[in-house]
Amino acid sequence: MLFSLRYLRVNPANNFPFSTLLLSFIIAFSINADALSNEPQETQEASYITVGTISLVGNKITQPGIIYREILFRSNDSISSDNWSEFLIQSRQNLLNTSLFNFVEIETSVREGNANIIDITFRFVERWYIWPIPVVELADRNFNEWWESRDFSRLNYGIFLNHNNFRGRRELLQALVLAGYSQAFALNYLKPNLNKAQTLGFGLGFSFSRRHELAYATSNDLLVYFDDPRKYTMRDFIVNGSLFFRPQIHQSHSLLLQFSQFHFTDTIYSLNPDFYINNNTSPRFLSLVYEFRSDHRNLKYYPTSGYYYDLVVSKHGLGILQNSKLNVLNVSSSYKRYLPLHERWYLLTGATAKLSFSSEQPYFMSRSLGYMYDFVRGYEYYVVDGTHAGLLKTNLKYQILKPVVIQLPFIRSEKFSKLHLSLFLGIHSDIGFVYEPGNDNSANQLPNRLLWGNGVGFDVVTYYDRVMRMEYSVNHFGEYGFFVHFLAPI
Repeated sequence: MLFSLRYLRVNPANNFPFSTLLLSFIIAFSINADALSNEPQETQEASYITVGTISLVGNKITQPGIIYREILFRSNDSISSDNWSEFLIQSRQNLLNTSLFNFVEIETSVREGNANIIDITFRFVERWYIWPIPVVELADRNFNEWWESRDFSRLNYGIFLNHNNFRGRRELLQALVLAGYSQAFALNYLKPNLNKAQTLGFGLGFSFSRRHELAYATSNDLLVYFDDPRKYTMRDFIVNGSLFFRPQIHQSHSLLLQFSQFHFTDTIYSLNPDFYINNNTSPRFLSLVYEFRSDHRNLKYYPTSGYYYDLVVSKHGLGILQNSKLNVLNVSSSYKRYLPLHERWYLLTGATAKLSFSSEQPYFMSRSLGYMYDFVRGYEYYVVDGTHAGLLKTNLKYQILKPVVIQLPFIRSEKFSKLHLSLFLGIHSDIGFVYEPGNDNSANQLPNRLLWGNGVGFDVVTYYDRVMRMEYSVNHFGEYGFFVHFLAPI
């Protein structure tokens, strides 16, 4: 059973532990030990192998061109023997990170009569690509917040159709119909391989939603909601288009142009005059978002080696097709590093920073910490709103069960009968800070102060990119609790 225990405030002391700060800085600026080696390297004449035939087996749906885009070599290429193993490992990781395959195996064989020519066979177990999934989701920010009330009337239900390999070309087609506490309808289409080189792509999206309940303010570091069962407090209509550029395997750029139209009930502005600019109950505006990613992780859904970097610049309010003076510029960036230490030990660290530039930023757009990945563990029940934010997350993991393949004989389909499983134990230590000018701590205590959380956790990683984390954390108030998450820790 998944559950959460509410914080119990046992120690009001606010002293920040030096050990947390020390551990975080050590981890954040970890240096690869290989770089410190001063031992002389012997120079030897490099030997080369020639890539022979490349065979693909098991890709019944996925087009060969999609697969070759992720492989680092082609037939007749000459590759140094010293780099050959790395080329194979990286090609396999690239293919797994497409989320098109449950398993990728590589077989090599020396060409008879010529030991320098190697033939390669890639064997795939494809995923099930079409998911008409019944949706039962929470109206709250996360599972832990919902567990506080366990109010089943606050559930949304519907159907989500996801086809993540449409036409075998890695195209994404999504549709959502949602009813219950909130209603929504959405359509999305993404084509990542517009040209022959598969470096250009585009996407289109449309959504409409409405809800009875809306968070209109933050008080005591908790979201405060207004609920009107007779009418909807918020409706939104959003349409967007995206362009994608992926010149290299590990680097990508995207540019999104979005039109947003909202409608808020008048009551919201009597409760919070700063909810939006000029008490506008039907704001509309354009947004432009640029994102750069450099992704060198071994496995995206639960990485244990490599690094990741991104930069996101978003501008809300472009001066046209808008009916307010909205002018918000946000810049955010994150860097994550994953270091294998020894045998089953891994060190994971991630730093995130967000800056917001606006002379008048509405509460509607002031989210900082407490959403998705961006929270200090131990503060799952809280939100911290502000103009600028910084977050440092660290993990020391021990793999108690290396990845094993489990065969389920009672399931006939290979897409489900063969699964992988690995288990991790770990300790974590997070630090966060949100700057909010003008906050006097009368309504909220968490902005403008250093936040820290420490704890231990147990992670389950299995097929179809499924991760479940069970963590016990304590924050600077001395409050502690048991929390469940379904995303990678960093």
